Amino acid sequence: MTDAVIDIPTPSLPRPFWTYWLGLLASNLGDAVVSVALPFLALGTLPQGSKRGAAAIGLVVLALSVPRFFAPLLGGLADRWPPRTLLSLGAVLRAAGVAGVGLLALHGGSNLNVVAGLAFILGLLTSLSFTAQSAMVPRLVAPEHLPRANSLTSAAMMGAPLVGYGLGGFGAAHWGAGTTVLIGAALTALLLLGALALPPLPGASSGKLNLLDDLRLSLDVIRRSPLLALFAMNFALNLALNIMNVRVPLHMLAFGRGPADYAIFEMLLSGGVLLGIALVGPLSARFSLDRLIGGGRFVLVLGTAGFILGGVWPWWAAAGVFGLGLGLLEVVTTTRIQGLISSEMRGRVIGSVMAFNALGLTLGAGLAARSIPTSALMLGLTGVLALLTLLWPLAVRRAA
Repeated sequence: MTDAVIDIPTPSLPRPFWTYWLGLLASNLGDAVVSVALPFLALGTLPQGSKRGAAAIGLVVLALSVPRFFAPLLGGLADRWPPRTLLSLGAVLRAAGVAGVGLLALHGGSNLNVVAGLAFILGLLTSLSFTAQSAMVPRLVAPEHLPRANSLTSAAMMGAPLVGYGLGGFGAAHWGAGTTVLIGAALTALLLLGALALPPLPGASSGKLNLLDDLRLSLDVIRRSPLLALFAMNFALNLALNIMNVRVPLHMLAFGRGPADYAIFEMLLSGGVLLGIALVGPLSARFSLDRLIGGGRFVLVLGTAGFILGGVWPWWAAAGVFGLGLGLLEVVTTTRIQGLISSEMRGRVIGSVMAFNALGLTLGAGLAARSIPTSALMLGLTGVLALLTLLWPLAVRRAA
């Protein structure tokens, strides 16, 4: 089945993309609001003075993360179902679930199992939407506009949460977690309007859903160069990110002002990511995607090397550099992967990659929890990323 690409008479993205993008922006804003409110909602289900707060929040975080391992199955759905149907259904179910839990919380009927169940469903629907969207965007826009479309999509997914986290924290503090969750539900529901604006694209693939066959086909595609080299770097990045998520707060407590310096670190990291995303458009007009991937990897190695040093300032500088490389690679790698995979297999391959990345996140958290000096961990990460950077030109030449 061939891709249905909208005819674009002028050098711009089609109107359905912009409508969908606005819905995606609002939805990610709502997801961020809900993600901040959920831990407070979980704490609100415990008796006064309970010492199970950390366990309750940990259960919610785990419930949000586990659905990533179901991504290969969700990718099979994304390949076979019409994108508009799948994204619309996901938006309705997500908004309804969040609103239901918010109403229960306001009326005192919520409990920890309900909150954890909602977190699991949200994680499942978010994974489904991501695979469907990644498979759909290359069919919606002309190939020459794909880097720009991916830049805008990544900016919506990474930029909106910066505002949403603040809104969620303010709402939980002043209006209560239940009301804040309802606000998040209203924002996530706006994705439905964006999904309904999409053209009626059919499913890219036919045939019955078969998880084992889909996994086998996905792995066959992944083994082809340079896909394996791209996914190896994605795995290493997810490993690095969770090590950083655990060690950075501890580092800031040991060498700085704790939460205040950690907040600056996150701001610099996010700012670097957004700058990297913004640079993709002008750079892709001058350099090939493979050269940009090599450059982005080099920037990541420089940023990771900064974490070997002690103190606060070196880590702030490293955060900005690492974020720059991460934002650049996020868009360019996604565009390259979309171009290497046929439309019939995009959802399944991207789903398999998400599950593989979830394993990287899990291993990263496990490594960070061990009594290994932070400098040794960061030195090891720098070495791994440097090796993968050096191997990238070989993978490109092999695929030529």
